[in-house]
Amino acid sequence: MRIRKYADKELVLEIEGEDHTLANLLAKSALSNPHTKLATYVIEHPLIGTPVLRIVTDGTDPLQVLKEVVSNTRGEAEQVLKAVSKALNIEE
Repeated sequence: MRIRKYADKELVLEIEGEDHTLANLLAKSALSNPHTKLATYVIEHPLIGTPVLRIVTDGTDPLQVLKEVVSNTRGEAEQVLKAVSKALNIEE
């Protein structure tokens, strides 16, 4: 990751080595945070394919919002994994 901009209300970062999958997940999850005013991403060049994520907040530290988003998303993924494992009778 490379931070392009980090200000009081805005965080813009490149997510190197990733594609739409992670960028879309983070942007959509950030929108559910009550402090997020805008969350979006763009892949500026289709051949290079590095997503650029932008989060704008209400004044809350955007890095803290991103940390909460990642933590919540990880928790949700773990719940899905447990549910799938239980449905398939697989021990974790």
